[in-house]
Amino acid sequence: MPVYIRKNVNFTPPSIDNFPLEDDEDYITDPDQLLDRLPQPYRMIDKVLSQWYDEVWQIIEKRENERLEESRRIRAPQYECSAQMESQGRACCVCDSVDGRYIFIGQPRGLSAVDVQTQEKVASWEEESVDIHYVKAYLIGVQVYLVVTIDDMGFARLLIFGGDKFYFVKILNEFQSDDFGSELQEGGTKLIISKCEASRNGDYLGAMFENPETAEVWLEVYKLPRDAWLNELESVLTKKEEKSEEDQGTDTQAPTDQEAPTPQNEVEPPPAATQEESTGGEKHTPKLSPTSVVMKLKPPPSMSGNPASSIHSACQKVDSGEVIGTGVNHILTPNHKDMRKEVFAHLHDNLMEYLPKEEEAEPLEDVNFHFMTAGRLVPTGLEQQSQIEEEDDMKRLPTTIAVWWKGSTHVVHYSLLKQHKDFDVKPDLVWPYLSPVTSSAISDDTSLLAVGFENGNIIIWDRYLGIQRGIVNIMDRVKIVQLTFLDPNICPQNLDDYQPYRTKTSTYLLALCDNGALYIMMSGPGLELDPICITPPVESEDDIFTMVQPIPGMHDLLITVLKSGKVQIRDTLQGTVLCEPVLPKSHELMTPWDPVVAVGAMGQVLFLKGNNKDYGEEEGGDQSESAGALFMYQMKLFPTLDSYMSRRRDKVSQTVHAKIENRIEALMKERIAQQGLRKHRMQERWGNMKEEIWSILQYKDMAEKKADNRPEIHYKRVRNLSQTPGSMGWTPFFRN
Repeated sequence: MPVYIRKNVNFTPPSIDNFPLEDDEDYITDPDQLLDRLPQPYRMIDKVLSQWYDEVWQIIEKRENERLEESRRIRAPQYECSAQMESQGRACCVCDSVDGRYIFIGQPRGLSAVDVQTQEKVASWEEESVDIHYVKAYLIGVQVYLVVTIDDMGFARLLIFGGDKFYFVKILNEFQSDDFGSELQEGGTKLIISKCEASRNGDYLGAMFENPETAEVWLEVYKLPRDAWLNELESVLTKKEEKSEEDQGTDTQAPTDQEAPTPQNEVEPPPAATQEESTGGEKHTPKLSPTSVVMKLKPPPSMSGNPASSIHSACQKVDSGEVIGTGVNHILTPNHKDMRKEVFAHLHDNLMEYLPKEEEAEPLEDVNFHFMTAGRLVPTGLEQQSQIEEEDDMKRLPTTIAVWWKGSTHVVHYSLLKQHKDFDVKPDLVWPYLSPVTSSAISDDTSLLAVGFENGNIIIWDRYLGIQRGIVNIMDRVKIVQLTFLDPNICPQNLDDYQPYRTKTSTYLLALCDNGALYIMMSGPGLELDPICITPPVESEDDIFTMVQPIPGMHDLLITVLKSGKVQIRDTLQGTVLCEPVLPKSHELMTPWDPVVAVGAMGQVLFLKGNNKDYGEEEGGDQSESAGALFMYQMKLFPTLDSYMSRRRDKVSQTVHAKIENRIEALMKERIAQQGLRKHRMQERWGNMKEEIWSILQYKDMAEKKADNRPEIHYKRVRNLSQTPGSMGWTPFFRN
């Protein structure tokens, strides 16, 4: 075919410098670009399918990596239960006694005490329409326990367990009074108790009251006559023993009068009174000494301003300023604060939209408190030197209560030895902080107090010495959820180089954050608070801890419960999972967010409440015993815990009170122990004496030779003593 070519046209090749750069869309690097682009809507369909394919592939890779990591992970051994207590299948709450002899089980219609070693019911207390949902026991005497319970209707009861029998004391909110002092009878307003805790030895008790109609809350503190209760129970038990001995004497004499026992005498049932006494009813409870109210505390007022109508009345409401730190002792009225806000908004009208919105303050509906013995932070109680030097914790009485409300930024201390009138209570000490308080913990002897905040900070106070041990930041923007002091017997105690006696005790503090991370830090003399992460933050909600509790008697072991229902036993210092107690396949853990778990016999026996998976509520609505069971685990039989069970743990006191006599005795013992070393050092010293004397004589001879070789200086031409160049002036001794 003909080809037409223009004449007189010169072809100019492109310059090397003008070559276009290669890009990723060039067909040379990607041969698929040789194809034409798809028209719409097929182009959009291809883009969507490609995006879906990439997302699905990422999910597949993630799951495959998780399976690979799970296969490589070393799984902790799982142990099954050794016994099943089906008779306690309706248990709603469980707690152990302080000494580990019994466990107290809250059930519908009552309370029961079970021996840990034999798993047999020792005693029970029953009452109709009472469903116990909270139970806590305190050791107040030798095998005598104060049991505090709260039922589903919000009634708090006090009971005493001793001599294998329950003794009912009182209902705290049965007859209560409102803010004006008038008693509320059964037909009046019903008050609810949501929290009730006692001091360690049962000397004081605090209860949080709620009024559902007015939405008011307050804290009441009671003084419990512990010594009087022990004396009254002892007299009751002695009378029963004497009566039983008399009954046995009459029973032994009865067969001698008769020739042969009749069949009726052989199978004669016990009297009805003994059957009622075995249940622990209120009819047979001896009259015990009443409790007394020490103080009533209201939540701190909001920072809205002084509610006075004028400046004169505001100045009258301001106190003398003896207590500082509350933030309410001022004369700034709410109108003044509102006016300042309006002026600020008018001056910065163009920037107000960029400010963060103010969150509404939540009502203070929860309170936390700790009963503490005498210390140097609050001087009340220090005049009793016997209370400070007392080594027996059972004889040391609390003198102060530390209170903080949820969402508040203050920790307030009140004296328990002062007389207060209802709600007119002035604090003895106030600790104001910048961040809201979220958790707190106190050591067993109340010498250490730790406070956790919303911003991730932790402060540790030494109450006994009245100083602050340190401040540590766990992590920014992380809330401290729980703090726990561990037993100091698992912490190394370092002595100073000079002092042969301890001045402070080192201990571990366990901290749980809201992201699921566990930290541990050591607090001791000369040590910085360096937090160590033993469990990293969790990624899944099922792995969040719902319970973290050190095992009683063995604080180097932790029992943790996950939101998924897993129960784990971990090493406290390393955080590794040692074993997992598992329930039978037909059962699951009851309420993993609030599990029913207890440890008895000082860490030897574990109790878990499990519900039957296939069980449905009956028509009557009453939960039967077949709904679940209480499972028991012999932890001493777990092979992975053998080294922990056989470990020796010596008792270490957290409070160190070194008297002058003890210090002198320790110094004398150290000097006597070093007497042999001193004798050896003296002999060595006398042996080196000749060499030292010889070196001194040699040094003296060298000094004399240098003095003899020194040239003499004569001052003959000096006529005027005032013209000497020296600074000390000439004397006649320099003349020839």
